[in-house]
Amino acid sequence: MENRLQSQIQEAINEFTTMANQITQSPRRVASSKDKKTNVNQNMIKNALKKICPKGKSKIITSDFITHYQNLEKLIPFCSSPKSFHSAWDLRSEILNKFDADRLVNEGAQIIPLNKNERLFQTIQQGVELGKNQRLISFVRHSAGNYDDDLDNQGRFSYQPPNDATGMLRYRWSQYLSKKLEVSLIVIAVMWFTYRVSNSINQVFVAAPAKIIEFDKDLANLDGSLQEPLTLQTINRIDAYNFLNIINSLNETSFEIQTRRDLPDALAREWEFERINSSEKGRKIKRFAQKQGKTCPGTLCNHIKFAQLPNRNIAFGHIISQKWISCFNFLLDKRDHPDNLYLSCQKCNSSLSDNFPDSELRNEIEKMGTIGDWLRDHKESIRKS
Repeated sequence: MENRLQSQIQEAINEFTTMANQITQSPRRVASSKDKKTNVNQNMIKNALKKICPKGKSKIITSDFITHYQNLEKLIPFCSSPKSFHSAWDLRSEILNKFDADRLVNEGAQIIPLNKNERLFQTIQQGVELGKNQRLISFVRHSAGNYDDDLDNQGRFSYQPPNDATGMLRYRWSQYLSKKLEVSLIVIAVMWFTYRVSNSINQVFVAAPAKIIEFDKDLANLDGSLQEPLTLQTINRIDAYNFLNIINSLNETSFEIQTRRDLPDALAREWEFERINSSEKGRKIKRFAQKQGKTCPGTLCNHIKFAQLPNRNIAFGHIISQKWISCFNFLLDKRDHPDNLYLSCQKCNSSLSDNFPDSELRNEIEKMGTIGDWLRDHKESIRKS
């Protein structure tokens, strides 16, 4: 039985193939190649699709996808903070001195010596490094003073594609898969510097995880955007691990359970249990549910509509009870998270006590949505309720 990840990848392959088949024959030029142009035709595109995302091979593609990110996960602990990566970029030099190195370390950099057994930490001229079976990008290498040397204050920068149809299409496939999975795929960006460590080591590296930004303008017209660069944004290690957790969740879950994209920390804190229980924020959520015609997921009330109840008879329930979650320290910070909260009538909520919702109630909560789900899709409507 295929899981949620394989199903979404299968849909992405079919949809992306249809879009790619609309690409017309014409010469393409990428910024890094100056005046040189590469001719692209449909035979090249079809061959590229067979390499990157062949139709009917979703099981293999999913397996390669998981292996790809399992390999990247092992390298995340060696990555630096976005701030230190930005400072390293701003040196605009291939030489690192001890004072620069000390400042970078104080800002969260991990300076890694040359390692001939790991391609991430080797001075290889190849700019784009590919993962298993060349489906996705693993690393991108940056050197100071190239064609596009801008890293903005939000950690975003452009990376030009290789000068061939497969390399160009791989960029758009990465964007499309990000959009389909509703979570931006990640790569590792790396720079190297000359810094004498010993007689055998005179290069060091600074790396950072970066997410792929998917732009609607790139995906709306592949024919027009094929040769366009990939926009990346450096992220911290926690964000990278959150991405990996979502991918693992998609790979483990069936369609009976919805996998949710991460709720921004600021939004989660703003709408946690203590801030919505018996407060104006909580009343906004209740009014939103009443206007939307939502019903209680419980059965004791026969799924009564919230619009039929006064606010005092509407409660915020915990999917995992407050008492049970206290048994596990690693879950304590999730107890009052909006994803652990749902709306219920007072009668059904009281009947649960400290018990878990049964399968029927869980399914109803899934259909109705948690408070976190509502915030993801209707944040502004809730604020205005």
